[in-house]
Order: sequence, then structure tokens, then C-alpha cells
Amino acid sequence: MDEDKFFTIINKLRAALPEEVKKASRVTRESERIIAEAQEQATRVLQEAKEQSQVLVSNDEITRAATRQADDIIRRAREEAEQAKAEVDAYAARVLANAEAFLNRMLGSVQKAREQVDAGGGAE
Repeated sequence: MDEDKFFTIINKLRAALPEEVKKASRVTRESERIIAEAQEQATRVLQEAKEQSQVLVSNDEITRAATRQADDIIRRAREEAEQAKAEVDAYAARVLANAEAFLNRMLGSVQKAREQVDAGGGAE
């Protein structure tokens, strides 16, 4: 392997690695943002449910209905938050798996180039 080809491979690796790291970082930030939004929404829904139940305390039947409704709202909010988190986690796992595969291919290329250099295969 000649020196120019070797340095071309190294420069390509240098250029590609920061972009993959940036992508993984963006995915992490996006997943954290989505989880935070889901938690904020769940908190708002819980607060709304509490406020609704306090307004409806006037008699037993209304109170029971409000409690059932609040429980249902809380359950749905939790399910939505869990689903959003699962989707974000799955997306992050796919992006990170792609980044890992890319880095493994690049590592294989570097190892192959290094073996050629070590074996004197580049001197022609």
C-alpha cells in the first residue's frame, strides 16, 4: 500500500468519525427532549386531573366519576409517556447500531491497512 493511499484512508476516517459521533449525540439529546416533554405532559395532565377532581367534589357520584376520569387520564398519560420513551429508545438503538457498524467497518479498514503496512505490502 502506498503512502498516499494510506493517508487518504486515514483522512476519510478522520472526517467520518466526528459526524457519526455528532449524530449519536443529536439522537441522545432528541431522546432526552422527547422524554422531558412526555414527562411535562404527564405532569400537566396529572395537575389537570387533580384540579378537575377538586372541582367535582360536590357529591359522592360526581366525586367517584371524577376519580375514575382522573385515573383514566393518569393511566393514558403514563402509557403515552412509556410509548414515547420506547420509541425514542428504539430509534436511539438503531442510530447507535448504525454508528457502531460504520465504526467497525472503518476499524476493519484501518486494521487491514495497518497489516499491509506492517507486512511491507505497500512497498512496490
